[in-house]
Amino acid sequence: MKQDVLTFDGFVSNVQYTACLAEKLPEYDFCDFDINKARPCGKIIVPDGSVAYSKWVSPKRTRSYPFARLYDILNAPKRITVIPVLKDEGIDGDLDRIQFSTISWMNLFDIYIVLAYYESVVRNSRAGQSKRNKISKQSFSPDFVERQILDILKYKNSALHWNFNLLETSFVDIYRKALDSYQVISRQTGIKMHDRKAQEKYLEKVKANFDDFKNLSLSGSKNASIREAAVVHHNEHLSDGSKVRLNIRNYLGGVYYLTADEVIKEGDRYVIQESKNSTKGSLPSLDDIKDGLFKIALFSNIDALLLEGQKVDFIVRLKLTGKDIYGTLFMPCSSCELDRFITENRLNERRAKVIRGLYDECLYNKRIQIHIAPNQ
Repeated sequence: MKQDVLTFDGFVSNVQYTACLAEKLPEYDFCDFDINKARPCGKIIVPDGSVAYSKWVSPKRTRSYPFARLYDILNAPKRITVIPVLKDEGIDGDLDRIQFSTISWMNLFDIYIVLAYYESVVRNSRAGQSKRNKISKQSFSPDFVERQILDILKYKNSALHWNFNLLETSFVDIYRKALDSYQVISRQTGIKMHDRKAQEKYLEKVKANFDDFKNLSLSGSKNASIREAAVVHHNEHLSDGSKVRLNIRNYLGGVYYLTADEVIKEGDRYVIQESKNSTKGSLPSLDDIKDGLFKIALFSNIDALLLEGQKVDFIVRLKLTGKDIYGTLFMPCSSCELDRFITENRLNERRAKVIRGLYDECLYNKRIQIHIAPNQ
């Protein structure tokens, strides 16, 4: 189903945000830390302080809620995220590689990237012809991850500086380490991987001119944002406005292409809205909510938003819809309205805690609104 699309241009210089729903991070002493055994996010303790981390199971952002894990580490003073440069699931599975737009997200949130590769796997044991050449349960090279974390702990410059330096000096070498590792995995498991020649051609372009990494990635990201903006997904609650595409720039001249679920015109003001829907529970899952909050955290820090070259007033909103919700709640609101909504909906302690956390989210952060309503 197609829908009208509005395209905005924006500028972001700095991101400041307080994540009120962030969970307490498990702690690991650095000497005992193993990225493969550690939880999806946590805190690494070192003699002179700590660093918060998250890890991705794929370089593709739509897999396994990496933004929800990133949300959980937003309040830490120093943050790192471990991302595989490449993930090959075998010729019958997916092939994903890191995109420049992902680097842009991390730069804006001041998150240091550890660029990793997989070195061991488990053969997929599911029956069926389609699973014959597929691998699962991939594990990072832990020593390679540990060395980068050590370097980051000693690093004095910004995450943006680290990330660009990492890409320009090490991206091709790490990518090739990943390809070499998959060749070994292929010999060990007898599983055919995706064509290496195509990957080598990509690397040669990047090696000859590093801007090709950015241009190829941004081209794909731009096309993906256009496709995503034009399609209404089945599980999204999108009855309020038009789809929106955002072309965001930072002070270094970088650009990345994002989408929000919809934009709504309210008087002279635009509302950039992310929407999360649950067809079973009263609220979407906590990971879904955190994913939406991470996105609006960036949108709320846009310094200027333009439509057809004209600056417009805007706010950002997370809309949550669910089954068996009675009435609606707009936050920020009074504490009396909040208590009445929780009581009227007979929400259990866990769900009430989430809604109170969202209430605080609106109080601590600029331009943030939360709208909770029944699904339709």
